[in-house]
Amino acid sequence: MKAQHLTLGGTLTALTMIFLYLASIFTTNTLTLLTLASFMVPIGLIRGGIKIACMIYISSSFLCLIVVPLNIALVYILFFGVYGLVKSIIEKKRILILEIFLKLVFFNSVFVILLILIQTLLGYSLFNKLQVVLAKYFISSTINLNYVVIGFLIQLAFLIFDYALTLLIDYYHKYASKF
Repeated sequence: MKAQHLTLGGTLTALTMIFLYLASIFTTNTLTLLTLASFMVPIGLIRGGIKIACMIYISSSFLCLIVVPLNIALVYILFFGVYGLVKSIIEKKRILILEIFLKLVFFNSVFVILLILIQTLLGYSLFNKLQVVLAKYFISSTINLNYVVIGFLIQLAFLIFDYALTLLIDYYHKYASKF
């Protein structure tokens, strides 16, 4: 591996850790900071290839287990960190409907695993808190309808995240990758 690639990997890993640490401190911009942290892997993929991207993901994953709280670390390791690699593999198909379907399958699988792990390891039930918020402010009907609304909102949030990451990658391709 070239010194240039090691420097790139180290720098992007450090930036990832900064974003993850900030996500653990600031409660209002957590998803934005996690999106920026997930953007470092695609930059590594563009600038250095798959080996550099994997190095960034693996080193960031190990470091975040030490530096940030477990809930942020789990979310990064299982979804935000690896999603840049998964996205690049899925988007090689170049069939939009298939890409969206595969991305949603990946997201829903990881989401269920995260719900189970966070509830098991941390005792934190995300679904119950979302249901209380929906029942209080939006829907005062049955529990089953709340689950449908929560499911729809989570899918929508994922698609917005995917689009935002695509915009970041496109911006990087147009303007920043020339340096």
